[in-house]
Amino acid sequence: MAKTVLLVFFLIIVAFFSGRTLMLFSALFTKKRADVFSSFCAGSLVILCVSFVSHLLTITRSGLISDEKRLAGIIMVVLMTVSYFAFVVLTVVMGKAKEEKKKEKVSYGFYDKLFATLAMAACLIGFIVVAFGLRVNSVGDETLETIRVFQKGSVMYTIDPLTGAAYAEGLPMRYKILSLPGLYAVMAEAFGTTPEVIVRNIMPAFWFVCGLCGLFALSKSLYAGTDNAVLKRSVFMLSAIVILFAADLSSYAQGFAALSQMWTGNAIRIWVLIPFMIYLLFERKFVMAILPVLCEALICRTQYGIGFCACFYAVYIISMFAVRRVKCLKAS
Repeated sequence: MAKTVLLVFFLIIVAFFSGRTLMLFSALFTKKRADVFSSFCAGSLVILCVSFVSHLLTITRSGLISDEKRLAGIIMVVLMTVSYFAFVVLTVVMGKAKEEKKKEKVSYGFYDKLFATLAMAACLIGFIVVAFGLRVNSVGDETLETIRVFQKGSVMYTIDPLTGAAYAEGLPMRYKILSLPGLYAVMAEAFGTTPEVIVRNIMPAFWFVCGLCGLFALSKSLYAGTDNAVLKRSVFMLSAIVILFAADLSSYAQGFAALSQMWTGNAIRIWVLIPFMIYLLFERKFVMAILPVLCEALICRTQYGIGFCACFYAVYIISMFAVRRVKCLKAS
């Protein structure tokens, strides 16, 4: 139990510090300060990138989970050290560059408070459902079995996790580089937590909170400075939770299993990557918006479709240039 709490604390600290440093660094160029929510979501993507680097180095060398745990630990220590010092420096720089503004008292109406309460209640219910595995559906997913094979000391991706026999022809490199099974296996090995708890409780709850942070940041970007901003943002968050639950009712719905398989790459893409990328594009952080595009390629299996983030990114950029071109023609 103590090690499980330590794992949760570790995830929160790493996600916050690494994400906050990344967002503060991007704010130097965009002149738009990021809040805690977008920073936490960005930190989760940093964790994915770190796990991919350690995973790729491992499968190209020994293929043992013990080596990946060692590599991930070294990279994480270096990352946290650099992030901490960069966080301190950037905080001082941004603090000096920005004059403190006095916050005006804002009064909220009845409907603002009502829908804000409903939105918080919906988010809490969603968190409880995901954290306690009340809607877990592992049909068609072999993440847990793959982690167990890794923990037995076998070379990665040489044993079929479903049959226990060796692969006749091996696996394509495209599947070997998917880093989520390696990330979860490293956590289980490093903190002594059972793979079941990590896959069905801890990581789904972590990704669910990351998705909420991304959606909350997106709502702020959409409705900041508008009339009834609190009401609009509350309705936005409430609608997102309702859609998440509705999509889990049918296997034919777009976004199915985003709630019941929150540990998978497909669910992370729907719930975390796409909303956060939209937020970054709306905030004109175009370079940083490439990060979700890369993360999608690192965690999503090809049979579930890939390139959604890349297509959305390309369409947004092309549309932006097209709108600018039309405005210039009208002005001339």
